[in-house]
Amino acid sequence: MSKSPVKIMDTTFRDAHQSLHATRMKLEDIVPIAEKMDQVGFHSLEVWGGATFDSCLRFLREDPWERLRTIRALVKNTKLQMLLRGQNLVGYRHYPDDVVEKFVEKTVENGIDILRIFDAINDLRNLEKSVEATLKYGGIAEVAFCYTVGPIYTIDYFIELAKRIRDMGAHIICIKDMAGLLDPYTAYELIKRLKEEIALPIHLHTHDTAGMAVATTIKAIEAGVDIVDTSISTMAGGTSQPPLETICHILKGSERDPQFNMELLDEIADYFYEVRKKYKSLESEYIGPDPKVIVYQVPGGMLSNLVNQLREQNALHRIKEVMEEIPHVREDFGFPPLVTPSSQIVGTQATLNVLTGERYKMVTTETKNYFKGLYGKPPAPVNEEVRKKILGDEEFITVRPADLLPPEFEKAKAELKEKAKSDEDVLSYCLFPKIYLEFLEAKEKGIKEEVSMPQKEEQKPTPTGLAPTEFMINLYGESYHVKVGGKGHKVDGKRPYFLYVNNQLVEVIVEPLQEIVPTEEGKVELKPKESIRPRATEAGDVTSPMPGTVVKIKVKKGDKVSSGDTVVIVEAMKMENEIHAPVDGLVEEIYIKEGDMVNPDEVMIRIR
Repeated sequence: MSKSPVKIMDTTFRDAHQSLHATRMKLEDIVPIAEKMDQVGFHSLEVWGGATFDSCLRFLREDPWERLRTIRALVKNTKLQMLLRGQNLVGYRHYPDDVVEKFVEKTVENGIDILRIFDAINDLRNLEKSVEATLKYGGIAEVAFCYTVGPIYTIDYFIELAKRIRDMGAHIICIKDMAGLLDPYTAYELIKRLKEEIALPIHLHTHDTAGMAVATTIKAIEAGVDIVDTSISTMAGGTSQPPLETICHILKGSERDPQFNMELLDEIADYFYEVRKKYKSLESEYIGPDPKVIVYQVPGGMLSNLVNQLREQNALHRIKEVMEEIPHVREDFGFPPLVTPSSQIVGTQATLNVLTGERYKMVTTETKNYFKGLYGKPPAPVNEEVRKKILGDEEFITVRPADLLPPEFEKAKAELKEKAKSDEDVLSYCLFPKIYLEFLEAKEKGIKEEVSMPQKEEQKPTPTGLAPTEFMINLYGESYHVKVGGKGHKVDGKRPYFLYVNNQLVEVIVEPLQEIVPTEEGKVELKPKESIRPRATEAGDVTSPMPGTVVKIKVKKGDKVSSGDTVVIVEAMKMENEIHAPVDGLVEEIYIKEGDMVNPDEVMIRIR
C-alpha cells in the first residue's frame, strides 16, 4: 500500500458541471478563479474534453480551443487534463485516423498535459490510434477502462483489461466509474489487486450518484490508489464527484493527507457557491443521491442531459418509464458500459421505445451503426432478434471500425475554404459540421447564451440586450421567485414555456401568433396564423415521433418508395433518427426543408 499523500485531480471545470448542469459553465465563470485553483497543489485540473467541446459550440457559442488556451495561460503550475473518447474523440461517432492524430497533436499543442483516453464499450482497438498519437506528441497517456456491473463483469475481467492497457504503453491506468456503481469493498479488492499485479499508477474516477462516492474513495485510498477525483464541495455530490474538503478532513493527519490549505479551499468553495446559482435552472431535480442508479446504471452526465432533453420533448413526466426501459435496451445491446457515446445511444433508443409505444419501431442511425459493429465489438452477444429487426440480413463488421474510414481532414479543410483560420477550426468542423457552421454564423452576429443571476432590488440589470432568465416578481404584497426552465417547439402557432415559480414547475402556453388578414368590408383584423403543415390523418403521412430538426430529406416529389425506406433524417436529443416510409407508394407532397424544426403529428411527407 502506498504511504505517500494521495494525489487529487479536481473536476470542477469539467465533469462537475457536466454532471450537474448539462455542461453549461461559461468561460467567464472559470477565469476569475483559475489562478487560485492553480495554487491548491492538485495533481491536475480536468478542464476540457467530454461534452465541453460540443456544449461550447452548440450552447455557449464559445470556441472550445480558445477556452483551453485561456485556461492554460492562467494555470501555470498545475497539469491540465482532458477526457478523450478514443476513436470518438469528443464526438459521437468514430473519426478516421488522420483526424484523431491531428486532434491529439493540437490538443497537446494548445495546453493539455494528460489525456484520459477510454472507449465506451472497452474495445481497446478503438484506443490504439489516440494512445499512439499521445505518446508521439509528448502527452501523458492515462488510459481508462469503463467500470460497470452485469453478468459478464468480474474483478478478473477488469484486471485482464488493465494488463492489456499497460501493454499499450499507458503511463497511468484509470478506473472510470462514470455511474457511481463501484461500491467501497469492491473498490478495495480491485485496487489492491491492480497494485499487486500492475506496476503503474492507478487513478480512480467515480460519481456520487448512488451516495457511495466518499466511502468508495476512502476505501480506494486505503487500498493504495495513487490518484482520486474530487470536486470542490459546492460543486460536488449528487451526480458529480465526492467533495474535496470532506476527503481532506477524513485524511487529516494520516500518511495519505494531501495537506491542502483549507482556507484557500474555503475561498474557492464560496466562489462556486455563488456561481452555481447562475445555473440552477439547468440543475435536475433527479440529481441524487439515488441508490436506484445501481439498477438503472445511468451516469451523471447522461442523467442531467436526459432530463433536459425530455423536458424539451414535453415528456419529462415519462422519465420513470425511460429509466426502466434503459436496462432492457442495455441488455439487448450486449451490456455495454453506459458512458458517452454508448449512454446517449442507449438512452435515446430507450426514449424512442417509450415515446413511440413500440420497442425498436424507430431506431437512430447510431443504434443501427452499433448493431453493425461500427462502434466495435459489444462486451457480450447482442439480442439477435433485435439485431435482425434493425438490420435484416446485413452482416456484423469484425474489423477495427476505423480501418473502414477514409481520411477526412484535408477534405474538410477544402470544404471550409476561407472560413478555416487554423487547423483547430478544421477539426471543430470535422467533429460537428452542422453545429460548427451554426457557431460561426452566431459568432458573426454576436449571439451568445445568456445565463443570468437573480437581480437584487438595488442592482441594475447588465445592458446585454437580453432578458434575464431568473428574477423576482412582487404581486399584491407577495414575492415570487421565477426562473425560465426552457421552451418547447411551436404547435399550431402556440409555444410552451417552462417556468419555475418558487421552485414549482409550471407550463405556460403562449397564445397563437397572429397575422393581419383583410376582411370583405375592406378592413383588417388579427387572426391566428395557420400551421404550415397539415396534421397527420392518412396511413401514408410521414411524421416524427418527437420534436427535432430536419437534417436530410432522402426523397423528392414523385419518387417511388417502399414501406420501411428511410425518407427523412431528423436530429433529436443529439442523435440522428431515421424516419421511414409507413407504406408503399409515391411521394405526393413534401412539407419540409432541411433545417426545419418539426413536431409530432405534423406531416413532413405525404405518400400516396
